[in-house]
Amino acid sequence: MEQKERIYYLDWLRILAFGILILFHCWQPFNNFEWLIKSDTKSLVADILTVFFHTWRLYLIFFISGIGTWIALNSNGSSFLNNRLLRLIVPFVFASIVIVPCQYFYQMLQKGPDITFLNFMSNYPKSVINKGYKFDIFLWILEIGIHLWYLPSLFIMTLITLPLLKRINAKGISEAFFLRLAKYPKLALLFAFPIIILLIVLKPIFPEYTSVTDFLTYMCSFIYGFIFIKEHSRLLPILYKNKNILLAIGILSSLIIIAFLLDEKFRNAAFNPKYNIYHVIVSIPLGLSAFSWPLYFVSLFAQKFNFNIKILATLNRSILPVYILHQSIIVVIGYYIIKYIGNGFIQFILIVISTTIISLTLYWFIKNFRTTRFLFGMKN
Repeated sequence: MEQKERIYYLDWLRILAFGILILFHCWQPFNNFEWLIKSDTKSLVADILTVFFHTWRLYLIFFISGIGTWIALNSNGSSFLNNRLLRLIVPFVFASIVIVPCQYFYQMLQKGPDITFLNFMSNYPKSVINKGYKFDIFLWILEIGIHLWYLPSLFIMTLITLPLLKRINAKGISEAFFLRLAKYPKLALLFAFPIIILLIVLKPIFPEYTSVTDFLTYMCSFIYGFIFIKEHSRLLPILYKNKNILLAIGILSSLIIIAFLLDEKFRNAAFNPKYNIYHVIVSIPLGLSAFSWPLYFVSLFAQKFNFNIKILATLNRSILPVYILHQSIIVVIGYYIIKYIGNGFIQFILIVISTTIISLTLYWFIKNFRTTRFLFGMKN
């Protein structure tokens, strides 16, 4: 497919995905899971929202990243990898050194030690080096960049899959496959199985967040996104036909996953996976949720949000800088809001409003200077 006209619903979908990401981090202080800073106010709603969105939000982001990779590959030609390096690795390195460390400082500060930021920074490199992650590059990336792990993971993913992506881009998908899919559109649901199988086989070996298992399942979604935009005109009608069943699978799988939290054996299988029947049972709705929700939102947005307004381009350009900045802002401003304001609901609202205003203000500054645009991965 030669895509010459911009498909606006994909821009809206990208904004949705990263908007969910920012809101997701805004309520992390209020759930019962471990995070950088915590409020004394804990909410069951925050727990449920965390479990619900965590099972599919990153699969949506990597699906959209696959779409963006197809666009970049066809736009940049021989400079594709250089462009990916500038857009992904440069901001990761810069932000990991300049922006990210304050998150660990305020985490430490909330736990009690009386320490200055200069003292913290003098010991920071040593504290990172002493982490026992051995040869797991993905855990090192998470430790160094915290929320920015996505950037180098996407770069590595692109390098690994590039021969396959180029082949797909050159030759497309088998005509016989599309004829079969057009006749039996529900066959598309079978593409959830690679994600489920990877979870079943690898999660007990690599259970950590963002490690090998997560990387490979995200890579499935990334490849699906690349194929989807390559064959957009033929695959979008297939999604329309499966829209209702994707929604039904998404709702059912999410309800089952949330219900698993009420049972100790299933909860242990979700958070500490071992090779047993409970792990297999848990992996099935996890894989179905990861597959169905992103595709449902693609079909929904294609029908409802394929339009352009003035602010769309600005919002789309702001995503990368705001993504890089937002979590550090949440942690720093959240530390003081939680410290001096007692009501948990007001804390959350103030964190959301402050993060939005500060992020967009800093974006306005960043976009006006060539150096800052380069450091934050923006095009010149």
